[in-house]
Amino acid sequence: MSVRTLVAAAAGLLLSVASPAAQPQWVDVIRNLRNPKPETRLDSLQKLESAAYVGAIEPVAELITDSDDRVQAAAIDAELTFFLTERVAGSRSLAGSGSKSRAQVAFDTGPLVRGAGIAPPILISRLIAAIRDENARVRFDAVHALGFIGEAPLGASESRALALELDHYDPIIRAATARVIGRLRAAEAGDKLIAGLSDSNALVRLYAIESLGWLRHERAAAALRDLVARGRGEEPAMALFALARIASQEDRERFRQRLADKSAAMRRSALEGVARVSDRDSLEAARKMAASDSSASVKLAGAFAVQLLGGDVQTHTIASMLVVDDLTAQAREYLFELGRTAVPGIESVLKVATDSRHRADLIQAVGYVGTLDDVPTLEPFLRDRDERVSRAAGHAIARLRR
Repeated sequence: MSVRTLVAAAAGLLLSVASPAAQPQWVDVIRNLRNPKPETRLDSLQKLESAAYVGAIEPVAELITDSDDRVQAAAIDAELTFFLTERVAGSRSLAGSGSKSRAQVAFDTGPLVRGAGIAPPILISRLIAAIRDENARVRFDAVHALGFIGEAPLGASESRALALELDHYDPIIRAATARVIGRLRAAEAGDKLIAGLSDSNALVRLYAIESLGWLRHERAAAALRDLVARGRGEEPAMALFALARIASQEDRERFRQRLADKSAAMRRSALEGVARVSDRDSLEAARKMAASDSSASVKLAGAFAVQLLGGDVQTHTIASMLVVDDLTAQAREYLFELGRTAVPGIESVLKVATDSRHRADLIQAVGYVGTLDDVPTLEPFLRDRDERVSRAAGHAIARLRR
């Protein structure tokens, strides 16, 4: 697909999901999505996916709950393509149960490779329904596709429907659901996540803790404090992370005490905590940790804390970390939380960045945290020689114009 086509697709996503009209050459292909023969439905799906024809988002969504597993898998795969700004690796076949699914890879890669289109309600509802599918791979792909395609905050009714899957008989689906709830900020699922703290599966418990933090679910604070008090390990560290996001003044001293913890995960969470409770007395400690901590993740958290506590501007430091694989998600979330104030730092890094992945991520980040005033800064990148960068610019501008 050419750069021109991809950029046009990015801008056209907003219109395509709102209009049922299809270009003449695609009318029969879309009609065949309703063909009684599974092979014909599959053929139509593959043609639409290969062309990344976003005008088919709604009719393809109907097939996510098709009676044929192959059709369901192809429909989910096509929807991923419609919303991705670039290809991601992963298994596209139900047969490869041992390989990492394309939906999971898209979810793990995150919102910086998601296009600007708005997912129609039918797509969200069908993905939630498919989480209850009898086929293990279909439901696994459905929940991760939901986490990638859906946007925060998830609506109240959708959040309640998704929360029901925290009682799924398959612990893999319970864990994935807990994780997706956090990504989509499905607030109505908070109380069900609290119940997940006592799940029989350790991974479910861990993601329930994490997502309670993303939701900033205050009613979970007491249970999270009990977990922190238990000592070391993944659950206490994740519980402190969740408390750092809830940011209750009651935990100020708890965060201070953990700044010198032996665990890097604890130190990172403690820094985020003192920053969000506006503990300016911890500013100097944050500066020192940002400069000299042995953990790169803690250094990044220190930069975030210095920024949030009103110290030296650190948004350029945070934006520069998007290029580091192990720090990309952490840096992205900090930039999203800082919002519009992060744009100058992002733009300063963009001027000197050379890696195409980094440049594309920086541009997409502006699309999430910027305003219409930032469109002129991004427009020159529509003509960039690097297709990844020009695609990112098209989607970022479309998102800002939403």
